[in-house]
Parts: sequence; structure tokens; C-alpha cells
Amino acid sequence: DRGRRRDRHPPAHRLMPSGKNHLKAELAALGPIALAAAGGNALWAFADWQDQFQPLALIFALAYLFSSLLLSPDLDLARSDPHNRWGLLRHCWKPYAKLFRHRGVSHNPLLGPLSRLVYLGLWAAAVLAGLHYLFAVEMEFLHHWKENLRGAALWALSIGLVLPNEIHILLDRIYSDPH
Repeated sequence: DRGRRRDRHPPAHRLMPSGKNHLKAELAALGPIALAAAGGNALWAFADWQDQFQPLALIFALAYLFSSLLLSPDLDLARSDPHNRWGLLRHCWKPYAKLFRHRGVSHNPLLGPLSRLVYLGLWAAAVLAGLHYLFAVEMEFLHHWKENLRGAALWALSIGLVLPNEIHILLDRIYSDPH
């Protein structure tokens, strides 16, 4: 109808950020966040609140980068940059993409990151169990890893894994078209 013409192209401020723009925003946020984490880490070590110094900023930054590059909420799309970054292992994420519709549970601030971490954990557990039972590979390193990852280190890892997802979801919500 002539009186109610709708634009084919929404205003530029309403366009959804591309996967590359999501990654740019997440990586841009990493700098100031890592500096704050490094400052917190220095205070933690200075106060001698633990027996052994743990590079909390490094744990946080590595988890943040891993999550930004490989655990994006857009893994619910069968074809996305995060999906393709997994290389041959991208096929492991196809069931996840079929299980979750785009911008559904995978884009929930709490359930989204949790769903991807549980999904990835199940794959890792299956591979480790297969190695253990088929080839008698010992998993002693898991005991040491579990002992070292507690307290502040666990918080640094958890926040590093979740924060890029929250930034991604926030950008989607800010720029989503209400129509």
C-alpha cells in the first residue's frame, strides 16, 4: 500500500552486527578488562592471599580468547565464523546447531554459555573415555589440573569463558530489529 510504505533496508543503527564485528567488539573489550584483571592479579599476589602465585590475568585472557574465537553464541548456526574456526572439528558442532535454533537458548545470558560448555565437556569426556578404554591412556593429568584449578583461578577461568558471550548477546540485543 502506498500510504504505508516500509523501507526494505532498516536504519543503519538497527542492523545486526556481523560475526566479524562481534569478534572485534569482544577483542576490543579484552584490553581494558585484561588490564583490570592484571591489576587484580598483582594485588592478589602482593597481599599474599595464597601460597602459590597463579597468573590469574593469563588464565582469564586465554579463556576469554578461547571463548571469543571458539565458543560464540553463533555456534547455533551451521555456517558461521566461529563454527568454521573449529576446522575439521566443526562437524562436532552440527548437532548443537540442530538442537538450538538461532538466538534461542544459545543466546540466553546464563543458559547459552552453560549449554556450550556442557556440550564441549561431553565431547571431551567421550574422547578421553575412548582413549582410556581403547588404548589404556592414563588420565593422571586431570587430577593435577583439578587440584590447581580452584578459588581465584576457577573464577578467572569462568569469567573469561562467559564474558565474551555476554558481550555478544548484549550487542545482539542492542542492534536487534524489533520488527
